[in-house]
Amino acid sequence: MIPVPELQTLPSRLARLCLDVERFCRDSLNMADGNSWLLAVSGGADSTALLCIMALLAPRHGWQLHVATVDHQLRPESAGDTAFVTGLCQGWHVPCRILTADVPRLAQQDGLGTEEAARLARYSLLEQARLACGATAILLGHHRSDVAEDQMLRFLRGTGWPALGGMRAEDAERHLLRPLLRTDSRALKDLLHHCGIIWREDASNADTRYTRNRLRHTILPLLRQENPRLEQACLNLWNLAGIDGDYWQQELERHLARSPWRETSGSITLPRALLRETHAALRLRLYHRAVARLARLSGGQARSATLLALDQAWQEGRGGTIFQLPGNIMAHLKGGCIRFYIEKRQVVQKS
Repeated sequence: MIPVPELQTLPSRLARLCLDVERFCRDSLNMADGNSWLLAVSGGADSTALLCIMALLAPRHGWQLHVATVDHQLRPESAGDTAFVTGLCQGWHVPCRILTADVPRLAQQDGLGTEEAARLARYSLLEQARLACGATAILLGHHRSDVAEDQMLRFLRGTGWPALGGMRAEDAERHLLRPLLRTDSRALKDLLHHCGIIWREDASNADTRYTRNRLRHTILPLLRQENPRLEQACLNLWNLAGIDGDYWQQELERHLARSPWRETSGSITLPRALLRETHAALRLRLYHRAVARLARLSGGQARSATLLALDQAWQEGRGGTIFQLPGNIMAHLKGGCIRFYIEKRQVVQKS
């Protein structure tokens, strides 16, 4: 059995790693003492290192840890992955839940790609597990290389600023926290090696049929040749985006308090009084917030090109114009207002 690591027995470089994560948890994520946390652990290096670090820090803060591992039923070795995670948790006396998702069936049923179906199923199951065990939030093992990957994916999809900065360390709406987001992935593996923990490798991570893997194995290595400090540069962008995001959040709240939007089930209307005499930067963020709110019901993300075209139409007073956005979300201009709504489409029954 692998013993739970102790801070005082670690080499100084690894002790500093753990203390840096602890500081990030306290100062940036506001992880209060005495709370319970659900760790999403796949058995890979990143999430296993997350479990290792949190198990080390938990006694210092009175944290109660729970683990959930998701079997997506996509690979023959997935049962071995869950067995590895449950075995590690048993040795460290951390409660562990095995969650199962039939991703191939869900992808076919909902007309989604495998990656998207797996992601949606995973987060849905994790939230159910969080509620069942009474955890404050779900902790994920994303690190700073994931920030660079996410920024590149968002860039390719046409995401606007400040969302181009990448994944957030805290997603309060979905109860997600990412304690390792500023941490180097090589240091995480160094910690596991020192503790004698051999993690599980997911062979699908090398499959370049998936966009994220092509970025990871082809494009990002080329960018690192141009800038060996690529991850740090991306982290600086992430920091700036977070600062800008906080500012615009306050601005949106101030304007919505003065001229509230009208919201009904599946519909949000931005009134003329809210949109007029505002800068395009503010209007675009209002559009994005409305779409994001409706997307929780329908899925999909707004593309910056569509939102720019929508704003151009509003400035030109083209009433009656309708824009279609992802997730069956529509935007209808009328009388200086913009109404966003989810279009209910009839399912045609095949004879």
